[in-house]
Amino acid sequence: MKKKERQVILQKIIQEHLVHTQEELQAYLHEYGVRTTQATLSRDLRELKITKMRDEYGKSRYLKLSTETTGDAQARLFSALKTVTKSIDTVEFLVIIHTSPSYGNFLAAALDDLRDTPPTDILGTIAGHDTVVAFCKDTTQAETLSGYLKDHLRLL
Repeated sequence: MKKKERQVILQKIIQEHLVHTQEELQAYLHEYGVRTTQATLSRDLRELKITKMRDEYGKSRYLKLSTETTGDAQARLFSALKTVTKSIDTVEFLVIIHTSPSYGNFLAAALDDLRDTPPTDILGTIAGHDTVVAFCKDTTQAETLSGYLKDHLRLL
């Protein structure tokens, strides 16, 4: 099966089912006749912007992050900042953002959507359970990003 076909099926499964683990996801794929390795599945999830997040009941499940215009992505970022951010710090060329538990990946995805958009202009992010590290080109860019995010937190 071709990659594109597999990814279409993967998106359909995520939309139609509550999927909590990659094992469950592979079982659903198997029902569609799709066999894939865990590594390929992980790559597909990343490419499709499908991430594991907590739903309204506090259970982890896979959800597709929407593809948006820059304006929509900024609105989502600012909404996420207001809701989940606990602190923002700068260390050299890094911006460290502490979030509410389980929201690190969500906020990192929102930042990644604005990767090449000034003034966010970041190189990339790494996320954990409650922490996001945004990599900037230099100290000046990190301070600019940090100030930009903090300014929007104050405005919200």
